[in-house]
Amino acid sequence: MLFFQPSKPPTVPPPFLRLPIELRRQIYHYLLPSTSHSDSNLQCDTVKPEKSGYKLPYVHQLLGPPTWKLQTRSPKTDREGSNDVVWRRGSIALLGVNHQIHNECVDMIYGENVFVIDVNFDGIRFRYKWLLPSNLTPNRTYSFLDHFSQRNLCRIRNCVVNVEHVDDYTGMIKFNCGGRGLTAGIRRQVENLVEQLSLAPSLHKLHIHLIDKGISRQRLPSGRVHRVQDERNFAASQTVLDPFYKLHEVRNAKVTGVSTEYSESLERRMTAAR
Repeated sequence: MLFFQPSKPPTVPPPFLRLPIELRRQIYHYLLPSTSHSDSNLQCDTVKPEKSGYKLPYVHQLLGPPTWKLQTRSPKTDREGSNDVVWRRGSIALLGVNHQIHNECVDMIYGENVFVIDVNFDGIRFRYKWLLPSNLTPNRTYSFLDHFSQRNLCRIRNCVVNVEHVDDYTGMIKFNCGGRGLTAGIRRQVENLVEQLSLAPSLHKLHIHLIDKGISRQRLPSGRVHRVQDERNFAASQTVLDPFYKLHEVRNAKVTGVSTEYSESLERRMTAAR
């Protein structure tokens, strides 16, 4: 009777795995999905366009007698909310070759690309926007905490987080909730996100935008017609970002859409050591 013994794994790795890791990563880059560089897109414009269609929202004056005035603002641009982060679709077949190549590839996919996360009263969503050969950029959203595995979520290093805080009027229409309950609900979603981000060993880049239905408060701090947010409401609404104070050792932290004092305080806390 003949007995067949299982073959032993080769002691010498295949030629591809004998290449330096830096060279293997360059090869992976041509095959794996990746996002376009968005550093320049995340910066807010400081110069207003010469000719732009200005809209006139009513602003509640807090100093002096209670009055209302019209305030001009420039129209919303695609840079607000980081809408320019686009994925180049690639192949993930490499992930099934072996354990080592799988780990090296997923570290690149989740560790080097920028993930855009939208947070509002009813959920946390990953916004996937990809580029077609025709230069069209369709997009769709997925539940951020359910779409990815826990292990891959911990690999994410670069995030753009858009937190949408609407006024009571819009909140009642969209979520049937307003007042303190609306703020508390948004803050609860932010806490869920921060709980997940805190599990990552280190975050390289975290850009947080507090927006009012897609329009940055940096451009429109006092709201719009029928969506009035005076300075008192604005000071209260930015507190939905307070859970981010629990994060530490973020290499590059940026907060926009809030007051200067609040952004400096939050950025300083997130970049500080534990």
